[in-house]
Parts: sequence; C-alpha cells; structure tokens
Amino acid sequence: MTSKATVLRLLLSSALLMALAGCEREDGQFVNADWHRKDLNAHLARWVAVAPTPSGLMLGQFDRNWQPQKGASGDLTIHSRVVYAMIVGYEATGDQRYADAARRGADFMLQYFRDPQFGGFYQHVDAAGKLVDNSKNTYSHAFAVLALSHMARVTGEERYKQAALTAWRDIRSKLRDADGGFVANASREFAPASGLRTQNPVMHMFEALLALVEATGDPGALEDARSVGNFVLYKLMVGLPGGGAYIPEWYDAQWKPLATADQGAYIDIGHQFEWSHLLRTAERRGLPPMFADVGDRLLKYAIANGYDETSGGIFNRIFPDGSVDRHKYWWQQAEAMRAFMAVGQRPEMARRYQQTLELVDHEMLDRDHGGWRLGAKRTCDDGLCGDLQPEPYHLVGLDVTALSMASTQ
Repeated sequence: MTSKATVLRLLLSSALLMALAGCEREDGQFVNADWHRKDLNAHLARWVAVAPTPSGLMLGQFDRNWQPQKGASGDLTIHSRVVYAMIVGYEATGDQRYADAARRGADFMLQYFRDPQFGGFYQHVDAAGKLVDNSKNTYSHAFAVLALSHMARVTGEERYKQAALTAWRDIRSKLRDADGGFVANASREFAPASGLRTQNPVMHMFEALLALVEATGDPGALEDARSVGNFVLYKLMVGLPGGGAYIPEWYDAQWKPLATADQGAYIDIGHQFEWSHLLRTAERRGLPPMFADVGDRLLKYAIANGYDETSGGIFNRIFPDGSVDRHKYWWQQAEAMRAFMAVGQRPEMARRYQQTLELVDHEMLDRDHGGWRLGAKRTCDDGLCGDLQPEPYHLVGLDVTALSMASTQ
C-alpha cells in the first residue's frame, strides 16, 4: 500500500514536470485571464466614456489625461478601430453600452463615410458628417471591412453583412493592383496616388478578409483571402536558409523591397509577430495548413532578431545593415503576446508571453491616468512616448484573444 508521503512526492513531482515541460498543458492554461479581464474592462470603460460623439462619430486622439486633441476630425481608420473595439468588447463582456456605441458608430460610417457615387469610404468627415477629405486610403478601408464584419457576426444583421461584402468588392476591383497587392492611396475616383507600396494595408486587408469569411461564410471572400495570402507568401516573404522568414515593410511600385535605410527600408518586428498569429488564424478559417507553417517561420525570425530574452518585450525595427532599433512600443507587445498565445502549448512561447506581460504590467500600464503608455520605460525616458493615449484596437484585440483562449480551459 502506497504511503501518503509517497503519494505527495509523486504529485509534486508530476506538477514540477508539467511546469517544466508543459507537454500536458492545454491551450489557454498559461493565460493570465484575470489580468486581461481587468485590462479589457479598464480600456472599454474609458473609451466608451470619451470616444463616441452624439452623432455617432468615434474620436480616438486623446492625451494622457483623456482630453481630446484640438482640431481632431473624424478619421476612417480610428473610427473603424473604435467600432471594432466596442463590438468585440460587447461580445466579451455582455455590456450593452458597448453594443450601443458600436451600432451608432457603424451606422454613422455607413451614412457619412461611405461614398454613394464612386464606392468605398471617404478618409475624413467631421462630427456632423460633413466631408473633410474625399480621398481613399487602403489601410483605412481594411479597418472599415473589419469593423463591419464583426458587426455582422456579433449582431447577425444582414445590412452589416451586405455592407462589408460590398466594401470588399469595391476594394478588390478598385484598390488592388495588377500584382495582387494593393495601392496605398487613391483619389475619390480611385486613381492611384502613390507609386510606393507597403505591406501594412495588405496585412490588415488579410485580417479583414478572415473576419469577413467568419461573418458571412462567403466562398468568394474565402478565395480572395487565399489569394491575398498567396501574394504575401510567394511575392513578399523572404525566406532564410535557417528556416526563418521575414516580410519587409516598404516596396517600389513593382513590389521590389526598398534596399537602403535612406530609401526608407526596414523590417517592422511587430508586424512579423502580427502576421504570425494571423496566418495561424487563417488555418481555422479554411485556408491551407501551409499558412500556419509560414507563420511559424516568421515567428522564428522575429524571436531570434527582435525579442529581448533578458527583460522581455519586442524591439521596434531592423534596418538593412542589421542594426536594431531597440525601443519598445505598446502595439508590438500586444501583437507579440497574441502570437505567443497562438502557440502557447510550447513552453518557451508561454514563457515569453508571461515575460512580456510582466514588462507591460511594470512599465507600460499607466496607473495614474489609465490606459497604456506608448512605450516601455527606456523608450519614454528617451522622449519617444509623447502625451497620447494609444487607441484601443491592439489592446482590446489582445485582451479579447486572451479571454477567448482562457475560456477553453
């Protein structure tokens, strides 16, 4: 008969092995759900109090004291990102205030930002809906589709579903270029305004398409997501001999990467992490497993070249000469934690998630004013944080992802 002392030793030994190896841990068990729940509620409560205007326009430019910046107008990117934050925040908390704010914001977008003549969305309107800037920006359009897709999914309303599908069709026919990527900017009539290309609107359009597929089940949207993903894999991604890979930030008009820092060339480390978890999500939306495999290659490169193994956290940029901007900003930390959570069954990734969370908790949370600071201590000490509040897209996305994973325990 086994003694109590022997049983206790076996239990402690088993617990220690699980802690060290992590092989028996299910996804989500390493996530600090209490921290993310508190952080999410703090963000949402702050933003719902200051962002919505009586007309439904969402503001997103506030100083550390949560006072709006002077002269701030309605920007499609910020407006859409706050609508997204409100609707997924409602889904995570059940707080009707967030659903009401999201609905007013989405309806304002469809009434005043949408171009009834040429399609797509204007870049700027004021709080009364008066047109300020009628140009078309692809990055902003990606967030409009993202917000409308989540509105369609969460509310089940057909009008948001159709608005999201129509917006994507306008983008596909008028902002996509011959190579399969997207122009960055265009006139109201969709005449391209710049010869340079950047991966950033491509990435967020891929994100928006994944949300559109989830919201609508539209087979055309799924095929378009595959097409955009293939463009990234076969045109933009640079593979490395050791198995890693990266995606440069800026390109010429033919999608050839810019070569020197003087031209504006760099690799954004946060975007490698962001692509990593988006590509892993793509597999769950019906795209091939190779997308997740490429996500692992990007993650391998990003950790090797942009993760601070000593203090935790993600550095900013890598330049063509190999030098690294080692400042740490808020959004890179949020996207890196999402990437680590996506593969958190691997103990080394769970460790990095926890280490980065500790960095954020100690150096980025603003316990005096609320919200996050724009950077970690060294970054702010170097005068690079300014007086702005980060808008909630990255931060709410992080917390919602964490709580969703934790709920599967």
